[in-house]
Amino acid sequence: MNDSEIFAILIDLLKNKFGVSVENITPSTTLNALGLDSLSLMEFVFAAEDSFSIRIPEEELDPRQIATSLGDVAKIIEKMVAKNK
Repeated sequence: MNDSEIFAILIDLLKNKFGVSVENITPSTTLNALGLDSLSLMEFVFAAEDSFSIRIPEEELDPRQIATSLGDVAKIIEKMVAKNK
């Protein structure tokens, strides 16, 4: 699974579980730009972890780092999925 496939799954999560309008979201979109509050950002990370059956260490991805892009998130997930194989 590559980061573009992962990105597509993240977009689906944002749209269907968090009601985010995804028309203008790109891999460079930051977590801050999603319009989610801090609790929702944490829930988004947990939902992503559940979707890929992984756990992301906080040192890899801290949802409070709102300048992190969705592309960065996808790359972190790709790395964690590969590590768990």
